[in-house]
Amino acid sequence: MSACPDRDCEDYYRYTSGRWLWDEDCQLRERYKRFNVSELKKIAAKTIGAQACVSISKLAEGGFNKVFRLAMDDGTIVIARIPNPNAGPPFKTTASEVATMDFARTVLEIPVPKVLSWSGEAENPVESEYILMEEATGNQLGEVWDEMELHDKLKIVDDIVAIERKFLSLSFTRYGNLYFANDAFSGCEKAEIIGEVPQSLKKEVENRFVIGPVVDRGFWHRERASMSIDRGPWKSPQDYLKAIGQREIAWIGSHAAQKPLGGLFATSEAQRTPDAHVVLYRKFLDVVEYLLPKGDQIRPTLWHWDIHAPNIFVHEGHVTGLIDWQDTWVGPLFLQARHPRLVDYNGELMMRLPESYDALEDGDEKTRIRIQVEKSIVLWTYETETKNTNSILHDILHINQGRTRRDTVDFSANTWDGDIIPLRQCLIRIARHWNEINTEIPCPIEFTDEEVKAHLRDGEGWNENADFWDSLQGFVHRDGWTSNENYEQALEMFAQLREQGLQSLSGEERSAFEESTRWAVRKLD
Repeated sequence: MSACPDRDCEDYYRYTSGRWLWDEDCQLRERYKRFNVSELKKIAAKTIGAQACVSISKLAEGGFNKVFRLAMDDGTIVIARIPNPNAGPPFKTTASEVATMDFARTVLEIPVPKVLSWSGEAENPVESEYILMEEATGNQLGEVWDEMELHDKLKIVDDIVAIERKFLSLSFTRYGNLYFANDAFSGCEKAEIIGEVPQSLKKEVENRFVIGPVVDRGFWHRERASMSIDRGPWKSPQDYLKAIGQREIAWIGSHAAQKPLGGLFATSEAQRTPDAHVVLYRKFLDVVEYLLPKGDQIRPTLWHWDIHAPNIFVHEGHVTGLIDWQDTWVGPLFLQARHPRLVDYNGELMMRLPESYDALEDGDEKTRIRIQVEKSIVLWTYETETKNTNSILHDILHINQGRTRRDTVDFSANTWDGDIIPLRQCLIRIARHWNEINTEIPCPIEFTDEEVKAHLRDGEGWNENADFWDSLQGFVHRDGWTSNENYEQALEMFAQLREQGLQSLSGEERSAFEESTRWAVRKLD
């Protein structure tokens, strides 16, 4: 491994964008990735015909990748993306991301940075998988959105609706991840597209791309990576949902053990008991055949689910780039489609400034009203344009019990490491509102009065925890992450909570609590 001439390479390898209050060693280990910096610079320069890379800097990193900006001697910029160990299955994650970006750019004609070079194998001079791509043109929308005039924001909304129309312009015959045909491996199938597109394009897609197993981390997390489970591609969305339930039942049966009492955050008896999770997943499997709508609303569709300001680049009032394609897959449209976070607004709609607005003194209230009106108009514009241009998307966003149906799938991902209560709440809602979901057969699941009462008791503690985390929004995440600047203050706060807990407990319960919260005394040692 070559040395870095300018600075300590450890800053490139390790996660530097924050700290974790608990399980920090594990979190950092999952995000630590050594690679040959000098070789990365050489390959980047050679790829674009430059003489040398004169500087490299790490951009803001996410939880699964490190992104670097490489400047060449001729002024050209190359963006390098290095996956962390926790990014997903080796090779498949990188190979699918590159193929998906190429499909979006060349087939759908969405503004996506061009991939210049990549490797899905770590056995190369860089000693890591990597993607080298063009730098997105324009400014990151998150840096300019708040300062933009409303009419410019609405032009961005129009562009987003147009991009979503391109996603909707064709669909596939299978559900899974895209790969290049040249990278096909066991389990991949020919990528066949359906839609009002030329026959020549259909043939081109079949020759260049395949649909293969998903790289969704839920199918590869921990021991799941070595388990023989169904990862697709699937012929029906119901098969996909069944694969989730069967995957979790298999993992719980082989690897979950009764969780001990203790910890700062109370958990229900059901959360600590493997059998309770299995029972709930069996109920989930009982409803998957009927959970989704029918017809075009569940067609296999490629969709970028994270269209929000940090992933959008703009120039002169228009979208010039859409980045972060790692988690993009061909999934059921009903489960893919949702309001882009950029336009999402849950407050009261106010479509014009009140007559008294000009008379208000400049300050927080005047700013709040202006922001409320802007968000209302942005959302209304998106929904109106979507209804006129992408009617199927509009229908999906307003389907009966649509939120409950989607949440049921989202919360089924991993109740053992996540939480059992949200999935159970969704299934109870499904049972209660079954006649709005399916009128052809009786509901295949039921909850007794005692089970509902027990759920409500569990929910009281869960709601207290939820309120606690809501109060810490922007300060500490639920996995213990906090910014470098807030770390000491956050640790002190949790140390005080620990002391309060110890004072209120006794016996074995106190011992278990003390043992499981030792991380909160690090500052006091």
